[in-house]
Amino acid sequence: MARLRSNPVGAVLSCWWLCHSLVAGDFTVTSDLDAYEKLADDNNGFPHQTFRSSDIKGPVFHINHWDKNLTDDTPYIFIGTNYGKIGAGAGPMIIDASDLSLVYADQSYTNNYHSEMQTIHDKPHLTYWAKDRDLGGVHVVVDENYNKKYNATAVSPHYEDMHEFHVTNEGTAVFTTHHRIDFDCSLWGGSSSCHVHDTGFQEVDLETNEVLFGWWAADHFDPADSYARFVAGDFGLNSEREGNYDLSHMNGTEDGNYLISSRHFFSVQLIDGKTGEPIWTLGGKKNSFTDLSNGSATNIGWQHNARFYHNHSQITLFDNHNENQGDCGDHCETRGLHVEIDTKEMTARVIREYYHPGHLDSGAMGGMQLLDSGNAIVGWGWTPSIVEYASDGQVAMDIQRGKVGIGRQGNMFMYRVNKGHWTGRPTWPPSFVVDEDDGNATIYMSWNGATDIVKWFIFSSEQSDKVNDIEHLFTAPRTGFETSASIKADELSRFVRVAAVDKAGSVLGVSDVFDRQAEYTDDVASGDADGRIKISSLAIGSIFAILLITFSTAFGLLIYRRRR
Repeated sequence: MARLRSNPVGAVLSCWWLCHSLVAGDFTVTSDLDAYEKLADDNNGFPHQTFRSSDIKGPVFHINHWDKNLTDDTPYIFIGTNYGKIGAGAGPMIIDASDLSLVYADQSYTNNYHSEMQTIHDKPHLTYWAKDRDLGGVHVVVDENYNKKYNATAVSPHYEDMHEFHVTNEGTAVFTTHHRIDFDCSLWGGSSSCHVHDTGFQEVDLETNEVLFGWWAADHFDPADSYARFVAGDFGLNSEREGNYDLSHMNGTEDGNYLISSRHFFSVQLIDGKTGEPIWTLGGKKNSFTDLSNGSATNIGWQHNARFYHNHSQITLFDNHNENQGDCGDHCETRGLHVEIDTKEMTARVIREYYHPGHLDSGAMGGMQLLDSGNAIVGWGWTPSIVEYASDGQVAMDIQRGKVGIGRQGNMFMYRVNKGHWTGRPTWPPSFVVDEDDGNATIYMSWNGATDIVKWFIFSSEQSDKVNDIEHLFTAPRTGFETSASIKADELSRFVRVAAVDKAGSVLGVSDVFDRQAEYTDDVASGDADGRIKISSLAIGSIFAILLITFSTAFGLLIYRRRR
C-alpha cells in the first residue's frame, strides 16, 4: 500500500542519516502520568496512537518503572486487546519487548482476551481466542505468515469460551467450554428447578475437530463446595426459572491429566485423563495438601491461569483472592503465586508471591507466566497493568495500558500477558505513505507483523523499471512500528518503493511501487512474479565497495603523508 497525502505530521528530529532527516515515528510510551491519564480521558479510556502508513491503532503505555538490566531478554510480549468504542476492532497483539513498540495487530474481531506463542509439531504458532461477528467465539491458530491454520470450536451443544486455549505439540487443543443445564438450586435458596452455568473442557484434534476427551464440573464436583453466590436472574436469564448459577467458572487447563482452575471453588484440581475424577485438589473445601506456608499456599480464591512448571512439581497462578477492584492500600490480596507441591507427601509451600507495586487489587481476569530465566510476568486483569518481576522478586518493569487504581473499565483490561519468541513473515507487502507539503516530502513506512526489521531502504527513480537502482537508495533506521524519513521533495523522483531490511542486510520484503504523479501503486519495478528486489545483494555489495574504496583511499593518503 502506498498513498500520497498532504500536511505531514510529526516533529523533525535533529538527527541525520545520509543527509536526510528522520521524523519521529511511534509515540509508544510516556512517563508523565497526568498527560497519560488525559490521553486516556480524551479517548474514552483507551490511550492509543494512529499511524500514517497503516489503519492499525497502536497502544500507548505509561512507564512507572523499567530497569532493563533486570527484565528477561525474551524479545516479544503477547497480549489481547479490545479498543471499546474508539472505532478500532479487537484482536491479538505482539509488542517488541525492547521498546514496547507494536509489531503486529489484527483488529478484525469484535472481542479478544489473550494471545500467545505455542508450538505444534515443533513449529511456533500464534494462538488466540476471538469473537467474530459471523462465527461468534472461536479459537484461532495462525502460522508465521499469519495464515490461519486451524479454527477450533466446541462440539455442540457445548460452547467454547475465552478463558483457556492450550495446544499440544502433537496437534491437539484443550479449551474451556460452558453450557446451561437444569439443576436443583434449593441448596442456595433458589427453586428446585433453575439453570446452572456449568463449565468444563474438551480436548480436540485440530485437524478433524474430533473430541478426544470431554469433562463437566457438574458430573464430578459437589455444588456445595462452590463459593459463588446464587443470584436470581444471574447472567441476564429472564425465563420462568430463577437463575444461572456459575458452578465452577473453570479457567485453566493442561494436557495429559488435566490441571484445571475452578475460580468459584477456590481451588486447582488435577483431573484424571481417563476417569475424569479429581486426583488431588489444591485449595478450597476439599483441599488435599498440608500447607507448609501458614495457609498462604492453599488460601486462594477467584483465581485464574493455573499452570504446571518444573516437571509438574510447581504451580503458578493468578490469585485474584477477592472481587475488589482498584487501590487496596496496605491490605492488598491479589497476587501472582508460585507454589511447590509434593504429591507424595501431599504438602504445598509458597516459593514466591508477587503483589502489585502500586498497591492494586484485581477482581477478575489476570494471568501469570514464569519465564525460563526465573523472572515472572503478570497481567493484572481488570487492572490494565503489566508487571515483570526479576527472579529475586524485584520489580523489573511496571507499565500500564490504561488508567489504573479505579474500578472496572469495561473492555480496558490486561487479561493475560505472555513473553515469547516469534518470527513473523507476512504474505502482504510493507506499506508506506508519501506526505508532501511546502517542498518537503515525508515517507512513513511500516509492515504489520514483520519481525527482525532494523532499517528501511528507500528507492526512487524517474523510471519504474529502475526504481531499485543503488544510486537512488536512502536508508532509515527502524524507529518502531512506523518509521519516518523526511527529504526535500525535489530530491524524490517520480517512482518510489521501500524495502524492510534485517541486521544482516538481507531484504525481508518490498512494497509496491508508488507513482507520485498518478497517485497509485503498481508492482512493476523488478519484473518478478513475487515482486522481490533482485538487487538486495547488489545494494549491499555496492555499499561495501564504496566503504572499501573510501577506506583504501584514506589509508593510502595516510601512508603517503607518513612517507613524506
